Amino acid sequence: MTAGWMAGLVLAAALVMLAIGLWVVLLRALAHPSERWRVVAVAALAAMLLGAGFAAAGAWREHRVVTHPLRNTAAGVSVRVVVVPTDDPKPVRSSAFGGERQWTVRARLREYRQGASTVRAGGAVVVLASGADWGELLPGRAVEFRAKSEQPWHRDLTAATLRAQGPPVAVGALPWWQRVAAVVRADLATAAARVLPERQAGLLPALVVGDTSALPDEVREEFEIAGLEHLCVVSGANFTILLAVVLGAVRLLTLGPRIGAVIAAAALVMFIVLARPDPSVLRAGAMGAITLLALLTGRRKQALPALCAAVIGLLAVSPELAVRAGFGLSVLATAGLILLAPSWADWLRARGWWRVPAEIVAVSAAAFVVTTPLVVALTGHLSLVAIFANILVEPVIAPVTVLGAIGTALAAAWPPLAELVLRCAEPPLWWLLFVAEHAANIPGAEISVPDGTIGGLIACAAVVLVVLALRFALLRRLAAAVLLGVAVVLIPVRVWHPGWPPAGWVLAACDVGQGDGLAISVGDHAAVVIDVGPDPRTIRTCLDRLRINRIALLVLTHPHADHIAGLAGALQGRSVDALAVGPGELPASALASHIGERETANTSRSELDSGESTGTSRAPTPVPNPKSPGPVGDPRAQVSGPEQVASLAAHAHIPVLELSAGQVLRFGTVELDVLAPAPLERRPTSTPSADDANDRSIVIAATTPAGRILFTGDIEAPAQQRLLHSGASVQADILKVPHHGSRTTTREFLAAVRPRLALVSVGADNTFGHPNPGVLADLAALGVVVARTDRQGDVLVLGEGRQLRTVTAQPVGSVSR
Repeated sequence: MTAGWMAGLVLAAALVMLAIGLWVVLLRALAHPSERWRVVAVAALAAMLLGAGFAAAGAWREHRVVTHPLRNTAAGVSVRVVVVPTDDPKPVRSSAFGGERQWTVRARLREYRQGASTVRAGGAVVVLASGADWGELLPGRAVEFRAKSEQPWHRDLTAATLRAQGPPVAVGALPWWQRVAAVVRADLATAAARVLPERQAGLLPALVVGDTSALPDEVREEFEIAGLEHLCVVSGANFTILLAVVLGAVRLLTLGPRIGAVIAAAALVMFIVLARPDPSVLRAGAMGAITLLALLTGRRKQALPALCAAVIGLLAVSPELAVRAGFGLSVLATAGLILLAPSWADWLRARGWWRVPAEIVAVSAAAFVVTTPLVVALTGHLSLVAIFANILVEPVIAPVTVLGAIGTALAAAWPPLAELVLRCAEPPLWWLLFVAEHAANIPGAEISVPDGTIGGLIACAAVVLVVLALRFALLRRLAAAVLLGVAVVLIPVRVWHPGWPPAGWVLAACDVGQGDGLAISVGDHAAVVIDVGPDPRTIRTCLDRLRINRIALLVLTHPHADHIAGLAGALQGRSVDALAVGPGELPASALASHIGERETANTSRSELDSGESTGTSRAPTPVPNPKSPGPVGDPRAQVSGPEQVASLAAHAHIPVLELSAGQVLRFGTVELDVLAPAPLERRPTSTPSADDANDRSIVIAATTPAGRILFTGDIEAPAQQRLLHSGASVQADILKVPHHGSRTTTREFLAAVRPRLALVSVGADNTFGHPNPGVLADLAALGVVVARTDRQGDVLVLGEGRQLRTVTAQPVGSVSR
């Protein structure tokens, strides 16, 4: 499939030749007195014939895809297409701010129209679309829309990628079985939402029927880092529970084995429709079907032959599963549970372990070991807490699945009883989320490693070596001693981090990835925070480590997700006196709702400020807001638009300020001078647009004990020129380099600032090429010391006057100055 249909034909021909040769061997083996030789010869011949058949079938399917008429349409030409979705829409994680949600939809093409001609053609397509309408599509209902055809991104028998240019229009009825599935899924989600907190309500349908539509992105990310993402897809455990319940009911009703098998098969098919035919669902369903066949024929059930038969059968029907990561991971994990887990559990029990702990540890370790090479090859990431996290959550998986399955069955028939059952699932769901969150927050929980084929092979070799080495008692004791020593060193340093932050720190640049998150110390456990990065967890962790429990002012320089998405994490566990945005960035109605509260909050300080005027325009001085709670809504929810910023501020009763050039704010010995943007009425247009959001960034010059610090947000060359020509003083001792060090920063601007220290807040291995080598060269030519969060982690600035020094969080346990 990946090498092309010609390669498939060559492989088929080669395997046929090998099969002919094996046939000659088989004729001799039949006369051989040893049965083993006959078995080997027959098995090898069967494998060659199966391989030849698969190769020929795959070549035919690939040839049909390559010659698909949609592939021959001119690039950029719009066509009208009719497709039938085959799966639920999947949300695409995006760092774009304020835009519509992006979706990917796998579908089956029915026809397309180009001009006056209509072409009826099948084939698999992937639709890329945006808008709420796309998120509401249901599998099985044909929709029509206009799209541009592109080449597929992956060689997985997809005929084309379609970029939708408008909303979908339903042109067909939903099949009755899909209507039933939609009703059941909706009833379960509704019942869960009524009785469970938001995060638990989004997680339960994912665990029971694979419905991740209500699963927050931050929960999904925490499960991925903790190595628990496999729980959010339907697997063999779900089918095992289903078949056990159905067959148990059949036995209670004293029905015969044939009738019972028919009922169980019907339930199996319905559950596949309900859970959607994802790769893991197909694999588990096929194994369940083979198990039913074994029961029906009275043969002894064997897990490994069932797995092999399921793989062969599914690949015969859907060859594209061969290159689907979900299918590969599902098969590998099941094989590990069949081949490794039982013997490992027996080994632990022989050394004094109780049966249940031994089986839990063996299952978690086996699944991790066999899937690690593929995970590394696909993602380039390795979770170091996966085994530990899976061991902790294993005891609650069965109760959650059983309660969820019962609740699903009752939700459509008797909702009050279903809600009562689902309430019982809240404690184990809480434990699942608790383990995922805290495991993901452990420093170093996930590490980056080489990906691709080379990375996967290296990981495979490493896993094999470790497993073989642990067979020897001396090496086990040595490994235990090393792990204990590392834990003794790393846990205090990375988790409790004694001595962090050092006394007298003035400025902190948090390592929030590809984004900005900065803090200026303004007193005991208080700070002015400027931007909050793209992830609530990272900014929350950084502020917690800095021991900041009060934010005197939280500035969001401009409306892009890499500067505002972590807002909920910054608010969690801290009081916030005021939140500041640029002019016109929040909806007028949201801002108006805070004006009265802001004026009331500042009434007590008006007399104190009246005698401190410097002759410049002043903003109201923020004061502590006693109403501001710690957690605000969901403390892990990412903020993606101005409406969410306004909602969080309103929920926490945080007054909102609009900052513009000319305003001055004081916080003890720290003074903030706002240099940009201009007030809204002075701009050429009064309506902010997404195109110039970077150049609308709030620019602040802060006078601190460490000198003058210039915070520039993401201003690019045009805004930098306007700032230089405005007459404002931009010279500073410390510069937060604009736009993460992108090439849009001019040499003229850097020369005008002429800092001694430049901070680059940037994500490691980002795809934007930040920081730009030319900008780094310009800074080096000016003799500027550069500190980068992608290489040094959190960066703190200490000192006074000319005696500046930086303390960084990496490498672990060291201090660089």
